Amino acid sequence: MTMEISHILEDLAYDEGILPREAIEAAIVKHTQITPYLLQILEDATERVPELINDGSYQGHLYAMYLLAQFRETRALPLIIKLFSYTDDTPHAVAGDVLTEDLPRILASVCDDESLIKELIETPGINPYVKAAGISSLVHLVGIKKISRDATVRYFGELLNYRLEKSPSFAWDSLIAAICALYPGELFYPISKAFNAGLVDVTFISMEDVTNIINEETIESCLQELLSSPELINDTLEEMEKWLEDFPIEP
Repeated sequence: MTMEISHILEDLAYDEGILPREAIEAAIVKHTQITPYLLQILEDATERVPELINDGSYQGHLYAMYLLAQFRETRALPLIIKLFSYTDDTPHAVAGDVLTEDLPRILASVCDDESLIKELIETPGINPYVKAAGISSLVHLVGIKKISRDATVRYFGELLNYRLEKSPSFAWDSLIAAICALYPGELFYPISKAFNAGLVDVTFISMEDVTNIINEETIESCLQELLSSPELINDTLEEMEKWLEDFPIEP
């Protein structure tokens, strides 16, 4: 017997210490019917962030993000961006390690308008890990040929030169890493300026790393690596098993 939508949503709402495999599988089967409810969960989440943080066992918004990413539901993008558009540690409180590990792939999976992601990256004061996720998501979009490598490198050059606020943060570290993933040759000079200005954590990525990539790789080799293993959210069950690997699997 197939699960009712209400039962699926109930099983996905709270962390019961067990992976709700049946509910996830049922949600995927009923993706057309359940999508409006998942979008509503995200919209509600944006309106009650303090409650989400105080109720540590609620996880409905996380399942909604992963499922909508798997469904390539572009209506989720502005909602996810709103949920993470904070200047303090709220994004980490809302999503935990999902912020740093999977948010880039989630954003790329639901993106049909990268200008929304660019606006997030450029908004002054936004949590640097959120900005970093936005930057990394653009690399994933190049990897699936949604946007071009050349246009993205030009945009990254604009971030280096004037669009990204000039204060040291993980956003700068991620920007340099993202440029390196696309091949950094054209941006060598502005990258050097960023290092000289102390904007980049050299324990994360160094100028030597950048130079080595320029010497050892090409645009073609970097693109080939991206295109050979596109990284989007394709299997919510597999993704959640990764996060909940310490929990028993529901029979």
